[in-house]
Amino acid sequence: MNNLIEVKNLTKNYHTKEGEIEALKDINLNIQKGDIISLVGPSGCGKSTLLSLIADLDKDVFCGSVIKNDNLKIAYMLQSDALLPWLTIYENAILGLKIQNKLTKEYLDYVEYLLEFYNLKDFKDKYPKSLSGGMKQRVALIRTLALKPDLLLLDEPFSALDQQSRLLISDDVYKILKKENKTVILVTHSIEEAITFSNKVIVLSKRPAVIKSIIEINIKNNETIYERRKDINYHKYFDSIWKDLDTNES
Repeated sequence: MNNLIEVKNLTKNYHTKEGEIEALKDINLNIQKGDIISLVGPSGCGKSTLLSLIADLDKDVFCGSVIKNDNLKIAYMLQSDALLPWLTIYENAILGLKIQNKLTKEYLDYVEYLLEFYNLKDFKDKYPKSLSGGMKQRVALIRTLALKPDLLLLDEPFSALDQQSRLLISDDVYKILKKENKTVILVTHSIEEAITFSNKVIVLSKRPAVIKSIIEINIKNNETIYERRKDINYHKYFDSIWKDLDTNES
């Protein structure tokens, strides 16, 4: 196995005025190169907390361990596009490279390639206010991918979009991630999105979150999300995840 990350017995508690809240309990998870993993579970169960711990964004004390490959590069994309309105689309796209002093020809050529792939090349000198919500999210993704991360963490990146934009952009994202064999962890509330986007779906319980099931998604047609949705086993996967989710949990 080619594990990028091993999560072992991860338990996380928060201290609040009302007392101690247990967010995660004994989470064990291996993330292998090329995995596209979706995390699903009730609202507030700790999905984003798990991403924050993997990304080292949460510096508070926790129990267990998150073991990473040496020099593993992780990029985190939030729900909001977080584009800076005073910068052009191109300037927003290279912002991460600028911060990390990586404005080399190799990286800048890759940004140009991504802008063309996502049909944004003609908008590179415009400002975020002139773009639709879906186009802004594409720019945010380009900014994230520009750093060429080994592991991409996506925290409900399509949730603020209308259904049509969500389907189109998630399909664009899926195609480029598969093409470049990126390793991804996606947080989503959509069972459909989890099945069509992933090769593995992890179902978390209500807080404190434990892993209720890990469902392997074996769909032969990997060309597009639309084609994957037509797979003969799609409804079987949907029913399994729905059953494990327990819709009475909150």
